[in-house]
Amino acid sequence: MRKKLYFLPLFLIMSLCHIVIGQAIAKETSWTEKKLGKIIIKADKAAGQKKWSRAIKYGEQMLRGSHALDQHSDARYINLLKNLNRYYDKSNRLKEISPRIEEAYLLSQKHLGAAHETTITSRLFYYKILISQKKYPAAITLVQQSIVILKKNREDKFKLLHYLKQLYSLYGRTELYAKEEETLLKLLKLNKQLLGEDLKENITIILSLARTYCLQKKNQDFDKLMEEYNLDYQC
Repeated sequence: MRKKLYFLPLFLIMSLCHIVIGQAIAKETSWTEKKLGKIIIKADKAAGQKKWSRAIKYGEQMLRGSHALDQHSDARYINLLKNLNRYYDKSNRLKEISPRIEEAYLLSQKHLGAAHETTITSRLFYYKILISQKKYPAAITLVQQSIVILKKNREDKFKLLHYLKQLYSLYGRTELYAKEEETLLKLLKLNKQLLGEDLKENITIILSLARTYCLQKKNQDFDKLMEEYNLDYQC
């Protein structure tokens, strides 16, 4: 005798599926705000003790918890991501998470703004990754952005000095010698303002400027520079 087939109503099948799937997700994640808060505290404590491997372990859990609670684009998540990236940086392990470093910077810039403290920190980590990957044109763009932001706010001349040093070095690496020369002249002027006219405070910049004159075959500018600072070098 053939067995008779019984069909459940479609809405009942969908309801049962929803219940089963929901229970499976809840069991898989089991994340709550309270649990996430405890993990964040553990990560902060480990970082405070400079136990970076432990901080990274809890930091990775923080991100999983944020994703499970669907908080992967809000301000808290972006800040947690920045903190976790800092733990990797302290452990000299940034290269292990290169895509996440870029993600953190782009998210922070989009949701918090280019001048936000979290974005500035994320930009620094992204800059380090770009340098390690020898992506110098992209690194130049980041430094230029940093200078623009610095000038829009209360300008820190020593920080500007730092950015100009980065910039001229990157122009040299990419053989943009005219840009390198322009940046070195700005750097020399600012360095004199901050550290004085003494040759020993400026000699590194002057010699770098001499080098870029030589590379551009600007012999007259080179000779004038040697005469101005009473130096005896040849191209």
